[in-house]
Parts: sequence; structure tokens; C-alpha cells
Amino acid sequence: MARVLAQRGLVGQRVELLPATYWTQFTTVRCPGRPDRRIDEIVVGPSGISVVLNLPGHPPATGASTCGWADLEEAAGRASAAAEAVADLLPDRYRGAVTPAVCLTDTLDAGFSVGAVFAASPSVLRHASRHQPRVLSTSEADAMAHRLRATLEPFPVEPPASPAAAWWRWRRLWLAGAAVATGVAAALAAGATPPWAQP
Repeated sequence: MARVLAQRGLVGQRVELLPATYWTQFTTVRCPGRPDRRIDEIVVGPSGISVVLNLPGHPPATGASTCGWADLEEAAGRASAAAEAVADLLPDRYRGAVTPAVCLTDTLDAGFSVGAVFAASPSVLRHASRHQPRVLSTSEADAMAHRLRATLEPFPVEPPASPAAAWWRWRRLWLAGAAVATGVAAALAAGATPPWAQP
């Protein structure tokens, strides 16, 4: 069962930017060992290494339930597995610095503990990343970011087709079909036997 952890008072605030000198973000990468699964974000900084999966919708506690506890618990399980996979890429002494999280992308001012997984709205999640106690020195955070950069792979995201591209694709197919139909009609007019009617 989830319980509220986040403090109130962040409603309406924009998501904090992470200082570039101390933090590294990796977005939309393959889960190590599971190329069919993606990790939406990995944040590396002095407070540790946070492995984040996105979950759209509001948890039931917000009063506008578009995702249930079953969805949240399933996402938390996937986030835990992803964090373990990322931790396996690091030296043993840094495994404890890797934590799983679920970003509730459509919420404001929400934060829940689902087992060992922190599920929170984007602003609360970013605030927690920046202001948690330090577990890595800046040089350690930089070294771990460098190690992850060398091993993580981008997750392929197919760009949405633009209306213009879809129109050109349809036009090419139509022209190809028209050319075939014209060729068949010309062959029939010349008295040739169509291929499907030949013995």
C-alpha cells in the first residue's frame, strides 16, 4: 500500500532544472539486459542515481483516478527491476546509490512510497533529487555518469509521421497502382493475354 511522503507546497511550480555542473540526465534508454524495455530517465548527481519510469494518469488518492494501484504497483515493480539492471553496470560499492522511481506525469504535488519505490509528480521528484542527502561526491557522480554513458544504449523512438509525409506515401502508392492498372489495360487493348489467364 502506498503512503504519502512528499511535502505540500509545490503546486503550480515548474519542474526544477538540474545544475549542469553536478548532474547528468539520460533520457529514453534501453533497460540493460532487456532491450525490449525502456527507462524514461536516469538522473545522476550527488544524491545518487535515480532510475525513473513514467506513468501517466492520476493515482486514486488524488480524487481523479485514471490509473489504479495495480498500475502503480506494476510500474513500481518494473522500476525496481530497471534500477537493479542499472546497478549491475556499476561497481559494488555504488549499488546502494541506485534508487527506483516512478514519475506520475499528469499530477501535481503528489508523492507516494510504493514499497522501496518513490512515485511522485515531476516537480516533487525533481525536488527530491536535488535536495536528498548527498551520497556521492561530485567526482564520484561524474565517474558514474561517465560509466553509464559508455554502456547505456538509446531506446529507439519512432517519430510520429507528419501529415505531409503520410500524404506523399499515399500519393506514391496511388501512382504505382495507377501505373500497374494502365499497363494491364494497355496490354488487354493490344490483345495480349493477361498473366493470370495464361495456361
